[in-house]
Amino acid sequence: MSEESPTLRYSKDDWDEIRLSFATSLMVDTNLLSLSQNLEIDEWPIKGAGETPSKYIDFTWEELQELPGLADRNERIDLLVHILRETQAFDDPFGDMVATVDAHASVDRTLEKNINRLKIPQDFPMSLSGLSPDTISFCQNEDIRSLKDFGHFAQNMAQNIIIGGDFRALLNALTTEDQQTLAKYIPFRPGSLGLHLAECIGLLLNQLSDVEKCSLLKRFGYSNLSSAQESKARLSKEQVSQLEDILQTKMKEICSYFPDQYRQLAGDIKGGKTLERVFMVVDEPERECICSHITSRYLKENAVTDLPTPEVKRGGFFSRIFGRK
Repeated sequence: MSEESPTLRYSKDDWDEIRLSFATSLMVDTNLLSLSQNLEIDEWPIKGAGETPSKYIDFTWEELQELPGLADRNERIDLLVHILRETQAFDDPFGDMVATVDAHASVDRTLEKNINRLKIPQDFPMSLSGLSPDTISFCQNEDIRSLKDFGHFAQNMAQNIIIGGDFRALLNALTTEDQQTLAKYIPFRPGSLGLHLAECIGLLLNQLSDVEKCSLLKRFGYSNLSSAQESKARLSKEQVSQLEDILQTKMKEICSYFPDQYRQLAGDIKGGKTLERVFMVVDEPERECICSHITSRYLKENAVTDLPTPEVKRGGFFSRIFGRK
């Protein structure tokens, strides 16, 4: 196939330029279908988890045109280059190149669009996220207080700032609307909308060390504590007590951000729902154990006094005859 083929909109030079610049992109391992959907252009037609830019950018222009799925499919080659070029337009602010004003605006629109579509409040505090303690400390030092601040910082960061780890992962997830990754760092429930109290309490444990987690599990009588965890549970009773007090302070911050959901939680518990059931969404037994215990204490010390009395369901005819009085 000739590179001068009249059906090809892009050229060898276009491909060489974009594949080299995309090698350091945040999006290099993001699914091409997701990228195309995010750009609101024609969808990438080849399905599969391995369909990412990294699959293609190591190939030369000539090799690209011989690949299965692309050979004799000029429209797919054009689409691949187009996806990478358009993605790069708002990915540049996060890479090593100097971003343009247009690229900044594009990133801002993409983040805002995805956050709004998922009904995620932009005022969500980064201090309540599941980011690592080091990353939260970085956010505090850079005056990144909320998700809105996070987005503004990301799009305007200086060329010499290198980001990585969970900061980069959260940014990538927000940009590509990767719900599973989002749930690791903010209290988002995949397949749902908005943010959730139970998940936020679960993310609180990301701030704890293994020693702290294991010490709490031992304190709360977790039945499946392994010998390795037992050896890590070396905090004294006084230290564990201090840790519990710190967690209660964080619980107050969390429940103050979710006042309606906290009221609903208190009502559900009063109505007979168990905390174990509430924290099933956390989907990790050890985390569920700690969440249940710290929430139980918080509910006792911060009772909602004006909750309605739970409705008692009336039984049928036979239950009135044979039921207990």
